[in-house]
Amino acid sequence: MKALVLSALLGLSLWTVPGSAANFSYSGTFASDSDVAFFNFTLAAPTPGVQFYTTSYAGTGGFQPILSLFLADGTGMNPAQVGPCAGPLVLDVPTGICGDVYYPTTLSFPGGVWAAGTYIVALTQNGNGALGNLGDGFFVPDVLGLTSGSNYTCQEGAPGYQGTPGIFPTSDPFCDPLNPIQRNGTWALTIEGVDSSSLGQTPSETPEPSTWAITAIGLVSVAARRFRKG
Repeated sequence: MKALVLSALLGLSLWTVPGSAANFSYSGTFASDSDVAFFNFTLAAPTPGVQFYTTSYAGTGGFQPILSLFLADGTGMNPAQVGPCAGPLVLDVPTGICGDVYYPTTLSFPGGVWAAGTYIVALTQNGNGALGNLGDGFFVPDVLGLTSGSNYTCQEGAPGYQGTPGIFPTSDPFCDPLNPIQRNGTWALTIEGVDSSSLGQTPSETPEPSTWAITAIGLVSVAARRFRKG
């Protein structure tokens, strides 16, 4: 039995080794325009080649996303930019635009090498980006004054923001800001080249299999303690 446990531990340790670069994919569904999903990622040492991107605008017909970036203390970094269609991003056929987000871009910092530490990513619908530092809030609740769970993209004029032509009920979410098309609430985010990653507790978030590597590390630790006691 101990040999079987040890074999399982070795298999898991080969799957994800703490301190090695890994990729994490997340997906989920927003219920309203004003929802926010938070993610953390950690670097154990200065690391080049970190990148993250969404694939839901063109992949699943989701809303046009934006990624707001923060240091661990909530200090704001520059937001990730929409497009261009290159690398992991592809053109959305119904709208004819590249509406997903890729980071880094030519406007991005910290540049080629990221300092060791923890970073925070907030995924929102485009138009509800962060106002600066994390404590400053987001555009929809803190500038428009709309409460959590509010929809604004299908509205014309105040208090709406996007000004989409009023061919959909104003109470509906996920109207495209550039086209008279109603999208859906799905989102998908991939974070690549980091040591660990986790997501916040927001509705409908579903980590894909690569994310369970963190859980596997915890299971390895528990099983190892039991093995030593035996």
